[in-house]
Amino acid sequence: LSYGGPFNTEYRSELLQQKWLPTMKKLEIPASETFSFANFLADPSDVRTWNIQGLPGDAFSTENGVMVTRGRRWPLCVDPQFQANKWIKNLEKEQGIKIV
Repeated sequence: LSYGGPFNTEYRSELLQQKWLPTMKKLEIPASETFSFANFLADPSDVRTWNIQGLPGDAFSTENGVMVTRGRRWPLCVDPQFQANKWIKNLEKEQGIKIV
């Protein structure tokens, strides 16, 4: 999923449907035809909490939420509408996030 991070939802979908899934099938690696990174990597209750905290409910935002919460490095969020900003503030509020 992190390889698809910088790309928009259409290109991420194209990578999955036209590149990765056919390659997995060719290599006989089991995968469903309706595979979704967001559904595979995110717990539905976590996603619901993220949505309550301000993360939009679309698949693209959920994939981004997975990258932010499961990534080992700090994410770079290009966020012109301040949606990620709001969500991360709410997500980390209990841990005492400090905004400089």
